[in-house]
Order: sequence, then structure tokens, then C-alpha cells
Amino acid sequence: MKPSYSVLGFIAVAILIGVLEWRSDEQAASNELVVTEAQRAFVREQVLQSGAQAMGTASYEQAMATYIDEEILYREGVKLGLEKDDLIVKRRVVQKMRFLLEDMTPIAPPTQAQLQTWLDQNAQRYQTEQTILLDHHFFSRGKRGDEAIYQAGLARNELLAGQQIVSDPFPLLTGSGLLSRERITKEFGLATSNAIFDLPLGEWSQPVQSPLGVHLFKVNEKKAGRTMTLEEAGTQLRSDLIAAQREAVNEAGLAALRATYTIKEAP
Repeated sequence: MKPSYSVLGFIAVAILIGVLEWRSDEQAASNELVVTEAQRAFVREQVLQSGAQAMGTASYEQAMATYIDEEILYREGVKLGLEKDDLIVKRRVVQKMRFLLEDMTPIAPPTQAQLQTWLDQNAQRYQTEQTILLDHHFFSRGKRGDEAIYQAGLARNELLAGQQIVSDPFPLLTGSGLLSRERITKEFGLATSNAIFDLPLGEWSQPVQSPLGVHLFKVNEKKAGRTMTLEEAGTQLRSDLIAAQREAVNEAGLAALRATYTIKEAP
């Protein structure tokens, strides 16, 4: 007759209790859990962040009891070696060690000279946008239907002949001044934006289709991007440099730790 799951569960719990009780006097003495004010403050903060409008005594006491239970379970789990070969635990410990390395090696605020050197070495990352001055005629598919592309082709021929044409109002506010690549991409899409910026100056494009209709474009002026000044690059430049310095310092700290280890291949 096979034992029931409840009996097996009871046996398993009994074995676990036996394992937990099998300790030396020194181990038993270590079962002291000191709750510090910092831990109490941490629990209070967690209760407040849970969305409670007012932290009542009951909710705090319940959270504190849960915190203590989890600490006890964690310590007992460590005694049984349950944390070993656990990928999630390993990643968390590695993450905390990286944070510790960062705390041990603070990064000084970069100087103006360091910022300028970083800007000079990474100029391609800090460019102002390309801009163009654009003429645009739009032929609405909603108004003209399938004739939109045909009528756009006829209109292009008239424009090349120096004639005036009548097109449709464009529903997006393109504007008449210099337009950035970002603005063009936002209004016409990436493929159309790339095609516009590739146009030779002063030449009307072939009809270009979009979900809204058909377009004719002529680029009258192009301004290439340039490297930003320190002031223009501003916060992003500073953040990038600090991140690079942090990465270098962290790598140096890890290399120093790595040097204390002897790495061998298992037979």
C-alpha cells in the first residue's frame, strides 16, 4: 500500500525539523535576530509606498512580522545551502557587488577640459540636426482617389515647365521655414524622409506616395549638421562622460579582484 501524500508531507516536515534542530551550541546561539531602527524605517517606507493613505499600527505590525518571517526563512535557507547554484541569487549578489564597487570608487565631477576632450573624441555623437528648406505639393487620395498619383505626375511636368499648379492642403503643419530631419521623419515617415534628404537641390521629385496621398518635393536649401558646443551638448555630454568614467573605474576594480584569483580548468 502506497503512503498518502499527507503522510509523506508529514515525514518530510519532520525530517526538515530534525535537520534544522541538529546544530551545535554555537549555531543555536546564532539564532538571534536583532531588528534595527534602520530595518523598521525600511518596513515603514515599504508600507507607505504600498499605496496606503495612512499607515495604521496593524498594517505596520503585519508588515514587520512578514519581514521577520522572511529574514528567518532566508537565514535557514542559507544554513541549508539553498542559495548555492541558484542563478537568480547569484545575479542579485553580483549586482550588489557591482553597486559596492561603485560606492567604493566615487567619480569626481568632470572638469571643462575633460568635457571638451570627450566632445572632441566623440564629435559624431553630438551633432546638430540636418535641416532643409522645402517646397511641397500634396495630392489627397481622399479627394482624388486613384487619380492622385496620375494628377501628381501631370503637375510635376507643369512645374518643370515653369507653370503654376493647384494642389491640396496638407493636413499636417509642415511649416515654411527650415525643417529638421526629425520633423520631416515625424510627418512623412522614415523612408520618405530619407528620400527627401537625398534629393538634389532645386529639383522636383518624382511623385512620392504616402498613406495620406501623393507628394511632390523640392529641396531649396540644405544645412548639414555640425558638432555641438559644450553648452549645446550640456547634460547629455556630462552624463555620457561620467558613465564612461564609471565603466572604466568599475572595470579596473573588477580587474584588481580578478588578479587575486587563480583560475583553473577542471580535469
